[in-house]
Amino acid sequence: VYNDTNKIDTIKSQSLKSIEIIRLKPEDFKNIPEMLNEGINSFKGEYFTIFSGIELLPTAYEEMVASLDKKEDMAMAYSDYFEVYPDGTKKERILRDYDGDWTERCEFGHLRVYRKSCIEEVGGWSEKYNFQYEYDLHLKLSDKYGFYHLRKPLYNYYLRLEEVEAREVGASKLYFAGKGKYGGFSYLYYSKKEEKEIEEAFKSMLKRRGIYLSHKNKEIAQDKGRGYGVTVSVIIPVYNREDYISRAIESVLNQILTDFEVICVDNGSTDRTKEIIRQYVKKDNRVRLIENYKNIIAYSFNLGIEAARGEYIAQLDSDDEYCPETLENMVKYLDSHPKCGLAISYYELMDKNGKTLKEFGIVKHLEYDRNNILRVDGAGAVRVWRKKVVDEFGRFDVENFGRYAEDYDLILKLSEKYEVGRVHKVLYRYRRHPGNTDNLLDAELKVRNKNLARRMAAKRRIEINKRIAN
Repeated sequence: VYNDTNKIDTIKSQSLKSIEIIRLKPEDFKNIPEMLNEGINSFKGEYFTIFSGIELLPTAYEEMVASLDKKEDMAMAYSDYFEVYPDGTKKERILRDYDGDWTERCEFGHLRVYRKSCIEEVGGWSEKYNFQYEYDLHLKLSDKYGFYHLRKPLYNYYLRLEEVEAREVGASKLYFAGKGKYGGFSYLYYSKKEEKEIEEAFKSMLKRRGIYLSHKNKEIAQDKGRGYGVTVSVIIPVYNREDYISRAIESVLNQILTDFEVICVDNGSTDRTKEIIRQYVKKDNRVRLIENYKNIIAYSFNLGIEAARGEYIAQLDSDDEYCPETLENMVKYLDSHPKCGLAISYYELMDKNGKTLKEFGIVKHLEYDRNNILRVDGAGAVRVWRKKVVDEFGRFDVENFGRYAEDYDLILKLSEKYEVGRVHKVLYRYRRHPGNTDNLLDAELKVRNKNLARRMAAKRRIEINKRIAN
């Protein structure tokens, strides 16, 4: 099924000769899903694909169909491909094997061959969606079937100049490469209509699978008389941040609220980081240094929590900064919202020199709720936790999320039992620079850990719902 006449000859030159071509025009239908449903009802073949003007390699369809012939539990096949830049440069784009990723950011490329019977089984494309009809279809298909990845390039995709420019923004200015105009931050900038459709499709899937939570969260037993040494313990894990650690510490020392401690957990730095921290330790007895030679972020946080004397635990990355009123506002919120185990504020982005990146606006994470958090990549910053709640959940999971997604995993756990509150103010400054963890960590590790946290949460939530039902 196609509308784009560009490169249509690549279909006619395919080695697979048993191909039926149907031309449909979007203007003849109320929306694209209605057009696609007409397409699938109009043809007699076993497999179905949407042609989008890519340049197929001669054996593309033959290999896709052969893979589905052998894999009856697969509803769709997709492959790697070549990206062709406006200057003629050609690069292979290697996609991930499908592992159950249920986010709309899961990439299947520009050529997908579907098994017709599977699409019919789930009722085709939902015509109530104008933007996220394919995402909704993929979720419905994945309730029962898998998606097969052919690990070889089978077509050329010609990048438009605006696509290249958008990638450069994500990779070079935000230092967080990824799909979309703003790289790994793109999901924060959907239009309201897009976000609404994505959430509706996603939450429908959660309900079908028994994962959706609707129960009332529990109260938190108050322990104001427990005798905490300070109100807030700010924990800063750090490794080789001699350029930024002073700014991070100074941003805490300049707080309006003064009843805090700063616990810097150094993970074996080889530059001047420890020397700089020791200077602060000498000047201000609220600053402490823990030397740790395991450069594992979750382990570092746990060391800081173990040493913490505060009622609340506040996180601060070693290259980021607080605003002067951060702790005052966060403590005031948690003190007045006893049902919340965690409070999170808005944040803004800044460059390596501390200049606010105003074009990206204020990051609010208003898409957060305890169900939608299973789809998005985070809940925002600054994060301030009740220490007793962090202890209740066993702190950060070093075994599964030692190097990434440790905080995401704990937010998922906490939200299943207690409330997560939102402070509607910018109280955190998130620095983007070449040395960002998001920029340096292996992309596969990041996706794998986030998806693992989601799968583990799904199992817990299914059990929660079963217990409530009984």
